[in-house]
Amino acid sequence: MIIASIAMEELALSHIINAEGEKLQYILGTLPGTKPCACPQDVLAVNKSVASLLDVVAQNQMLLKNKLEKVLEACPAPLPPCPPSSCPPVCPPPPCPPVCPPPPCPPSFRQECCPPPCGPEYGAKCALHLVERQTGFLWTPGRRLPWRKQAARGECICWNACNPTQIRLERQNAYAIRCTLAVCAMPPAKGEGVIQIRQTPCGSFTEAQPLRFSLERMAGGCRTLQYAAVLSPCVGGIGTAELSLVLDTQNALCVERAAMDVMEL
Repeated sequence: MIIASIAMEELALSHIINAEGEKLQYILGTLPGTKPCACPQDVLAVNKSVASLLDVVAQNQMLLKNKLEKVLEACPAPLPPCPPSSCPPVCPPPPCPPVCPPPPCPPSFRQECCPPPCGPEYGAKCALHLVERQTGFLWTPGRRLPWRKQAARGECICWNACNPTQIRLERQNAYAIRCTLAVCAMPPAKGEGVIQIRQTPCGSFTEAQPLRFSLERMAGGCRTLQYAAVLSPCVGGIGTAELSLVLDTQNALCVERAAMDVMEL
């Protein structure tokens, strides 16, 4: 879990560095759709601000490097293999211990979220892998993106084929979400696009920052968007909540490929 948190912090720092680069592009007028709008003094002031923020990012990188080294030191070293001549005979592994059967799932989710009670994945963290439901899907503004399940493990993350746009989560756990979308914007492609995670009911988890992108850059062909977020349960959250990916733009997007991973932390 600590190594996963370090990876999430590294991803957040990469977004910060990318935002600072776009800030410089905007002030210089090299960002698509913009023109130079600053005098040399303004450019120097923005450059000083960017350098100051990158210095803070570099310091954070040193802290993350130190944290990762400490975690790796605490990990147990693998045992060396024994010589072939002195290896004792290997006994067969013990049978899976008997366990109480889990409570039955609701009828609409029985086939999607109830794993067998015994197996190599029993007791592991819950995870769900979804892909696009249809290649070339026209994603219109305000609509939720439908999914198709490809792999699942555990009971706290559920997806139902009868309602393919929503993912059901247990509200007492924290989750990591990762999305990759290959999309192109339908004409006329102008302005800014936003993709956000919608919660039902609202306030079940901490709010995740939306993914913002330029529609002009999506008009020239299929482009890849990547998004990651960590959702922590709000205080007093019980029961379940539903998440969905919603498009907030002026134009529709054509979704060629899409993938989403939801993992319990």
